[in-house]
Amino acid sequence: MAIITLVKVSKYYTKRPALGDTSFAVNEGDFFGIAGPKKSGKSTIINLCMDFIRPTSGNITVMGQKSWKLSTEKKKLIGFMPSNPTYCETMKAIDVIRTAAKIKGVTDNEQVMRLCKHFNVDRNKRVGSLPLSCRKKIAIVIALMGNPKLVIMDNCFVALDKDTKNKLAHYLLDLNNKEGVTVVISDRNIDLLQQICTRIAIMRKGSLLEISEKEVLLKSDTRRISIKTSDDLSALYNLFRITEVDKDDNGYISFLYKKDINSLIGALATYNLDDLQITLPSLGDALVRFYERQLEQENGGEN
Repeated sequence: MAIITLVKVSKYYTKRPALGDTSFAVNEGDFFGIAGPKKSGKSTIINLCMDFIRPTSGNITVMGQKSWKLSTEKKKLIGFMPSNPTYCETMKAIDVIRTAAKIKGVTDNEQVMRLCKHFNVDRNKRVGSLPLSCRKKIAIVIALMGNPKLVIMDNCFVALDKDTKNKLAHYLLDLNNKEGVTVVISDRNIDLLQQICTRIAIMRKGSLLEISEKEVLLKSDTRRISIKTSDDLSALYNLFRITEVDKDDNGYISFLYKKDINSLIGALATYNLDDLQITLPSLGDALVRFYERQLEQENGGEN
């Protein structure tokens, strides 16, 4: 059963759509990710679902009701975290959280305190002195307190430190796996979404490119090749027409390869290699392929 449904939804601020003619459904129990770079339409979708903005055309239903007619009781079942949370700057973090709890009807103070401790909230500091990362911790607690049936988080991991990202990812996985809570998150960290989401929407310039199970998305004859060597690989690049090569801080050179793998391995045997890794492409690689495919269509197949 669908808990969120978008049917031919568009949103215009100017002549160019922030979101164009988009349809999809999020089912109860989904762990649904929305991936894409800045201005791809991720936040627009979430703001429309939360009724912070209204669609130019199309219909949105949340928990069986029109998004702009959602009852107060059903709103209390949604745990929401905005991309850039702002609160009264003179209030202490704990007072912001207690005020939100009162509004949401949350009476389990022990749970609220456990969440504050788990996510290391600076409870006694005034909001005006806190950076975005700390304000987002307040927003995480507000979103997760009580017993939400639907959790929606915009730019979920942006600005968070590594430890908090891991804690949040595991907490959301537990909510989804053990309690059946539906989770919808957007983020630019595509590889992290790949690790935790079961279904992923790929966005670009306000357009929905694809929605797929992540396993289906990663099925490909393409492989990512990672090599560590001090040898000059220029001749290899020329032979196999490899044009885009990345190098990381650990000295690994990597590129995507789609041709006969045996030919490449045979050529690599002539080099002195410290390490060779051949893996499936990441979701980030898959996203690049989707972008390339759409650019080809936009340019009439010339690329």
